Amino acid sequence: MNLSRIYRRSTLLAIFSALCLPVALALSSAAQAGTWPEREIHIVVPWPAGGESDIFARALAQDLNVRLKQPVIIENKAGAGGAIGIRHVANAKPDGYTFLFGNTTSMVGNVVLATEPVKFDPVKDFTPIAIVVDTSYVLWAHPSLGVKTFDELLARARDKSKPPLAFGTTASGAVSELSVEQLGRVYKLDLLKVPYKGTAPQVGDLLAGHTQFGTATLAVTIGAYKEGRLVPLLVIGNERLPELPNIPTRKEIGITDPDLTVWNGLFAPAGTPKEIVDTLTRAVGEAVKSKVFRDIADGNGNLAIFQPGAQAAARVERDLESRRRYKEQVESGK
Repeated sequence: MNLSRIYRRSTLLAIFSALCLPVALALSSAAQAGTWPEREIHIVVPWPAGGESDIFARALAQDLNVRLKQPVIIENKAGAGGAIGIRHVANAKPDGYTFLFGNTTSMVGNVVLATEPVKFDPVKDFTPIAIVVDTSYVLWAHPSLGVKTFDELLARARDKSKPPLAFGTTASGAVSELSVEQLGRVYKLDLLKVPYKGTAPQVGDLLAGHTQFGTATLAVTIGAYKEGRLVPLLVIGNERLPELPNIPTRKEIGITDPDLTVWNGLFAPAGTPKEIVDTLTRAVGEAVKSKVFRDIADGNGNLAIFQPGAQAAARVERDLESRRRYKEQVESGK
């Protein structure tokens, strides 16, 4: 037996296998992407059903059902300001069958201002597919409060002979919290914060008069507004809304930082094959232009947009930096 020859053959075989492995893995990934999707896809919304993110996600899923030729199922995993649902997706297998419909509150505000670690990294743990909706919130009052303008709200909040006004918030760092607390700091108001797990229960209590004022999107409150059950006082954005042309903006009263325009978008777990990400990105781009999506996600304070991949990633990082800067200002007393 020629041991030298056997050793040389074994060595060559090992080298050949090592060289072929990356090619085999690439071919496997391409084959996986080429047949994707082969079964139902799950999109996790880290908020209760009925809120604005849930509404947008279901509109997107309705269109993707047709384009991808597989069921696209919405799963609501609420709690901890969105962190529970986000952690679920961050830890999911990156095989193209579990995605996150995240927003500014859950992936930026909650990360910066949460009192406990959120246990996920919004930049490292996800690959952005696309941001698909921008939303400006509105500051609303219950009619029983008896105010019709923002100035009247300030006068009522400053009245020390009456109890502090209660407002609802959906999460630490949410627009519902940050916008009102910032107004409280600027105008030196004594306010009572009431936490909720999501927009639907928060708005429900506002409509019932259990809280006196608070913020919510026009998409969620348009019906109540038209019925006279809510009074608009301020647009939490930089531009007036066509539906509320006489309501001033946060910018008009001199508050611009941080930007509190809220985005919603689709994210994949980090490590999802590029071919799957590219295929889904193209499908989402077409879905955002569709009548199905725009009928639900465009107007009423919302703007359907398409900011894919690197654009979405840059926006997440920019908003994280803006919120961290604001937090430092608050903590330093500036």
